Amino acid sequence: MVPTDRTISLRPYWTKDNPALVEAITCFSDERFSAGKTHASAVERWTGAGPIPVFTAVPFFGFDDASEFAAIIDSFAEAAARAVAESGKGAPRAFPLLAMPVIGSGGGGGAEVLGDLIRVVLEAAECAAARHLVDIVIVVRSAAQMGLAQRIRRENSHNRWNELPADLKQTANELAADCVSGNVVPFLGAGISISAGAPSWPALVSQLTTEVADQLTDAEKSSLAAKGPLDQAEILKNLYPTPEAFNKAVAELVNKTAYGLAPTLIANLPLDQAITLNYDELFEIASNDSGHKCAVIPGDENSEASRWLLKMHGQVSDASTIVLTRSDYLGFDANRNVLAALVKASLVTKRLVFIGFGLGDDHFHQILHDVREVSPESIAHRAIALTLTDDSLEQKAWKNKITLQPMSPHGTATATAGRVLEIFLDYLLMLSTDSREYLLDPAFDTQLTVPERRLKELVSAIYELKHESDDPTVAAAAAAIGRFGPNS
Repeated sequence: MVPTDRTISLRPYWTKDNPALVEAITCFSDERFSAGKTHASAVERWTGAGPIPVFTAVPFFGFDDASEFAAIIDSFAEAAARAVAESGKGAPRAFPLLAMPVIGSGGGGGAEVLGDLIRVVLEAAECAAARHLVDIVIVVRSAAQMGLAQRIRRENSHNRWNELPADLKQTANELAADCVSGNVVPFLGAGISISAGAPSWPALVSQLTTEVADQLTDAEKSSLAAKGPLDQAEILKNLYPTPEAFNKAVAELVNKTAYGLAPTLIANLPLDQAITLNYDELFEIASNDSGHKCAVIPGDENSEASRWLLKMHGQVSDASTIVLTRSDYLGFDANRNVLAALVKASLVTKRLVFIGFGLGDDHFHQILHDVREVSPESIAHRAIALTLTDDSLEQKAWKNKITLQPMSPHGTATATAGRVLEIFLDYLLMLSTDSREYLLDPAFDTQLTVPERRLKELVSAIYELKHESDDPTVAAAAAAIGRFGPNS
């Protein structure tokens, strides 16, 4: 969604460094939209690399009732769903994925009743998503908006997330308790980056092969496809002019900067640390966007970081660090030793959550082997792998080694199971969001519960006392309640 008016007047940040959108504005000619007969109009024949923009008319100079946004959101969902269907861009997903801000909270005149607006937007988006068979992501601008939105979603959580069976909700509740306590360490595999358009392993091999196709016969190409991933990479690396040229080609193919839904859901969890085998920077970008600066290990120190990320297989910013071939893998013992030390230190209290791995992944097997060598009993009880589909043989194979939590029954299509994983992560984030920064902001007053109103009075009284006194005990109390937001 691109919020605008009937004349397609946009805020400058929409068009900055976005020539395709500027051209779309220049060529816009939907007379029904301009005449006010529809609230939303998708850009036709969109040529940009990003998602299809849907111009959506929002009242820029105030409104009488927040509920008037319901029709606007429904019109947006209808126009977007139709545009995705016509473009074919939604093919890899079970449902098209749409994104929208909390409309009206900026230029739309809703800043004074932001709490009401957030509730209306949530409820309208849920109805529109169900009606038009789409998934809608609501992008918020602050921890305060996130905190209130998630609190509203928790009110009737038993009526939401119907796609999740009881066992998944139970697992999410257990993980949420650990997340809030800072005791979860996500271990991210390649599946997390695929949602952003990063290539799967077969697609990566295919693209790397294209560059050296003239050096392989048809029989050799068929034989290459039958080999294991590490051997495929080893062979292809030897066909490139230099190892550096191969690593550079890999880095260029996986270097995505627009993250998908999974990385941002994980990055918004209350985490102190994470581990990944991915080369891209999607988690770091999503983490920084969520307000949690991320220090990368190995890498330069970041004094502002609130969490760290161990990148075991290298990163696109330094192609020479990429671990991909069999010889690369045998030579990265240093990183494995770092992992062993970190796991040994954290497994006593923290839970490892593997996300985005296939159970047949050689890297997954090696990592589990290394971790079990450090602490076999702890890993069996404190590590869990979120898999896409159930497999009774895999459950038998991994019994007493690691807990497997499948998202869907055996035989479920990958796109459908992947969507359930996103819904699971969304549910987990809802349960784990512990921000109360909306409490002291007058814009959210109308949505405060009775207990929250009483708490606001108490917190405000402590802040007032702090201004009146330099007593260190009062200062300590004010610092302790700082997560309720600054006192105006």
